Amino acid sequence: MVDTLAIGSGAINAYRQALSTTSNNIANVNTPGYSRRALSIGESFPVQEGIFSFGTGAQSEAITRAYDEFLERSLRDAKSDLAVNEPVIQYANRVIDIMANESASLANAMEDFFNAAEQLSTDPRSNPLRNDFLSSGELIAVRFNDLSLQIENIAEEAEISFRQSVDDLNALSVQLLRINKQLNRASDVDKQPPTLLDQRDAILREMSQLAKLGVTELPNGQVIVNFGGSGRGFEIVTPTESKAIGVFATSEAAGSDLRLILDPYGAKRPMPSSPSGAIGGAVALNTEILRPIRSGLDHLARTFAAEANDIHRRGLDARGEFGGDLFRSSAEFKATLDTANGAISASAKVVDPSVAPTEALELIYKESSNTWDVLDLMTRERLGQISLGEKQELQGMSFSMTGAPENGDVVIFSPVERPSRTFEMLVKDVDRVAVSAAMRTSPGAANTSGVEAALSVIAEDQRPQGFEFGYALSSNADKVTRADISIAADGMRPAVQIARGTQGAEVAFDIAATGDQHIQVLTREGILVAGTETLTSSAANNLMSLDSGFGAGGYSTTYRNQSGTAAYLDTEIKFGAQSKTQEVTRKSIDPDTGILNDSTVTVPALFVSKPVSPTAVTADLMTAGAINFNHSYYDPSDASADSDGYVEAEIALESLSLSRLGLSSGERVSAAAMAQYFNGQFDRLSNANVNATAQNTLMSGEFDPSKSLTINSVTVNHAANAKINEMIQAINGVSGQTGVRAEWRAESGLALTNTAGNEGDNITLGVSGSDTVTALGLTAGTYAGTYSIAAAGEEKVSNTFASATEVLNAGSAFTLTVTRAGVASTVSVNAGSDTPQGIVDAINAASGSTSVSATLVSDSGGQRISLHNTSGVTSDFTVSSDITGYTQVDSQGNTVVDTDLGFEDLNNRNLGLNKPTEIGLTISSSGTPADLGRLGFATEVIIDGPAADDYAVFLTGTGSVDTALRADKASGQAASQYPADSFVINFSSASVYTITDTATSTVVATRNYTAGDSISYQGIQVNFDDIPSSGDSYTIEPNADGVGNNENMLDLIQLSKEPLISGQTFTAAYRDLVAGTGSRAHLAELSRDAMTVVYDQAEASREAAVGVNLDEEAADLIRFQQAYQAAAQVIQVSQRMFDTLIQLG
Repeated sequence: MVDTLAIGSGAINAYRQALSTTSNNIANVNTPGYSRRALSIGESFPVQEGIFSFGTGAQSEAITRAYDEFLERSLRDAKSDLAVNEPVIQYANRVIDIMANESASLANAMEDFFNAAEQLSTDPRSNPLRNDFLSSGELIAVRFNDLSLQIENIAEEAEISFRQSVDDLNALSVQLLRINKQLNRASDVDKQPPTLLDQRDAILREMSQLAKLGVTELPNGQVIVNFGGSGRGFEIVTPTESKAIGVFATSEAAGSDLRLILDPYGAKRPMPSSPSGAIGGAVALNTEILRPIRSGLDHLARTFAAEANDIHRRGLDARGEFGGDLFRSSAEFKATLDTANGAISASAKVVDPSVAPTEALELIYKESSNTWDVLDLMTRERLGQISLGEKQELQGMSFSMTGAPENGDVVIFSPVERPSRTFEMLVKDVDRVAVSAAMRTSPGAANTSGVEAALSVIAEDQRPQGFEFGYALSSNADKVTRADISIAADGMRPAVQIARGTQGAEVAFDIAATGDQHIQVLTREGILVAGTETLTSSAANNLMSLDSGFGAGGYSTTYRNQSGTAAYLDTEIKFGAQSKTQEVTRKSIDPDTGILNDSTVTVPALFVSKPVSPTAVTADLMTAGAINFNHSYYDPSDASADSDGYVEAEIALESLSLSRLGLSSGERVSAAAMAQYFNGQFDRLSNANVNATAQNTLMSGEFDPSKSLTINSVTVNHAANAKINEMIQAINGVSGQTGVRAEWRAESGLALTNTAGNEGDNITLGVSGSDTVTALGLTAGTYAGTYSIAAAGEEKVSNTFASATEVLNAGSAFTLTVTRAGVASTVSVNAGSDTPQGIVDAINAASGSTSVSATLVSDSGGQRISLHNTSGVTSDFTVSSDITGYTQVDSQGNTVVDTDLGFEDLNNRNLGLNKPTEIGLTISSSGTPADLGRLGFATEVIIDGPAADDYAVFLTGTGSVDTALRADKASGQAASQYPADSFVINFSSASVYTITDTATSTVVATRNYTAGDSISYQGIQVNFDDIPSSGDSYTIEPNADGVGNNENMLDLIQLSKEPLISGQTFTAAYRDLVAGTGSRAHLAELSRDAMTVVYDQAEASREAAVGVNLDEEAADLIRFQQAYQAAAQVIQVSQRMFDTLIQLG
């Protein structure tokens, strides 16, 4: 039987709870984050009675929370996207206010600077105008510094806000974790307290304002939060933990680079920048506003300083001196080693501010190549690679990376000083303002056309740079340049190009005795400066036909192989072999202190031949006069000495004949024979202060005592199992017959050399029987040595005598004794001939027996006797005499008879009197490079001093030639110099002109002229206002006394109109920088307005779906109240029924 009372009671309870829920919704209509609650009422379980089923009423099932996951996510995303714009708008507008302010604008300061320059150009001598110019320059420096400082302050403030946002996000993550742990008490979200879920969603919305989130909801209502969006893998909150986010700043400069690190005290995972939210907005502010502004200001400062300095340095100041730098900007970097595990030391400095980066750099070590990759930290652009070590240069920076890095080590270099922050005005003195141009032009007095010329300096990067073909040789600022290459002979392309100003340029072609190669040297304008054979015009034009580096000048042979003032630009170029005295620094240990010191040692002039070709000769190897020998030595008393006291002497070598070689027809040439030939030639010198020595050293191959051995046709007897020392003994046992001895050289092995008196002789090895290789591992044959030509100075000199006629032995006769290798020869000096000249005559009369000759040389106002060895070998000799009247004071102060006349005194031996500072062999007009090859020397292009012009060196003929290249290290930073040497442009007709170097009267170019063309030479461009007439001339020269000239200031004014910054002028580039910031701020404002609408719509949609609607709640309240009243009526009915039953009962 259905219980009417129970049904009514159940309904009463259900609608009471519904009224309570509705009342709670109405009460929380203004509670933030509150979600509407709804009571679910369901039918109670029915009862079965017979065939009928009767309902048992209704009951409360659950109170549910209104929730729409899609709408909640949309609201969070809209909130993130809205919040991202606020930092950009807030700080970008402040940047605009600063940079666009008229009183702080850099563009206005630059305009004032160029206006001041324009005013100064009207009166270059005016000190007040010069002072105004300097003041305007100071204003630019102040503006750069102030703007940089203001941007730095904004960046610092933005960084503080950024860090606070990160801290807030971390705090909210901790709160969300607590809620997650509370939600863990139930397994179903429907069983969770709605209030707890409301708190969860409120925290998530707050977090989304800081960063874009990816939220994953678990069945029990717990959430997993990913930073940056779903699926990013950067979980900051899970059901069991929350991970903090740290800020890693790679620079001491605020906001230069701020990076997020997940779990900074644990895994330290680098995080991506948030695409939205306040944190994402701060990153966008840095990357899209602050960094471009900083980089733009730095680039502007650096470029402005470089361009203004370049012009100012070219001009002359009021003192007639070259101007210095107007401005200076610098940068400094500091290394951060926090992300490196290896034991390393790192530093970097800026060596070229014009190209050095201004942003932070990241260096990553690669163990496989032992190198560091260099990247721009912000853009991740790879800038290059450097090696481990010191002074590793890249993009204007010098890195020092030392120690033991580990693979993957990262070093950050962050800027601590920036160009815009350090920008300063250097010139303070009005007299140091370079207003005048360094060069000027003046028309010739005989000009008839009245045409005026104007000058301009061509920028370095727009001038012709070298030739298209050929190995480029120039002086390097850091080291001596050396290279060994093989060059193929070619009649159409340069083999080597030598840059103007190259110091100590050496190009040595190893042309063989049978070679057909020749050498030609041309300038860029087609002037043949030197050549080893005569060229036809067609052959010369072929040389210049392919290389675009040649100018428009016509071919000329006027200066070919000229010397002295007749040479091209007074710079002689010869072909041959040359050596000069050099001072070198060597390490030495102080015997007293044991300290390693640098000591300077003078290395005498010396060159060594290649191994001589031991060919059998039957005729002259070289004709007379093909090669010249020249030397230079210091002897200020010589009548032919130059103003510096140096004497230059030259002789033409005689023919290389059998007799001069000391050979019979069919004998083989040896190094000893070549040395004999040269010593015979050197005896023809006015001062025989050069000698030739020969040597022949033959290193053994693989030793095999089972093989036979003959040396110079003498059999060397040895056992088949002989050891090395036994073989050496066997060879030395017959050295008296062979003239060859053996010795052991620890590092190289067994060596054969000539015995004393046989230096430089050929060594002929042979075998006996069927052997094909000697016991020394060398093939049978004749091996020749090498010979050296050295500056020796006077070999053996006497004391100084007052004059050539000074009486030395009171008029009495005496005897000189010359002893060589234990053999004495006497020289009789007759009575009355006991003078220096008499002794010379007596020695020369007996030279046939003594192999010694004598000459008188000047020294310190007196005369000395110099003795020379004429035997052609290196054996020494001693001199003594029986003179009694010649005395000297010894070291003890005693007067003693000096019987050797000072020839054996150590001081005189080390005197080096008349020792040449330079010796050389040069090819004459009748010689060829092959002649020098026959002497055993490579043909060197010898330039007298620095290269006077850009040279193209051609190697004609056939085949290939080994070539050695060398250039001295460039001298220290050169002082400012005029852009070009003085030159004159002469018009021989209206269509042809020549350019003549004023200092040397050298015609450096002959060109065709077309009306309207400009003329360029040495970086100077000349323009005419009309067509010059035949006979017109224009002199271009240094403006040494033109302090009233204003042309350099006009060039500086023109700088204001040049599009040097991405196609814009300086002021336009600055205004574009400001406009770019304004555009980004305006874009952020538009985005904010648009996202505000999106956010409002998302908020409205959420409120509509889950919020409390009072109208709906009022209707529900009435409906539930009526239902409650009806349920009460059911109870009343059941009561009356109960009363009626009682009455009936």
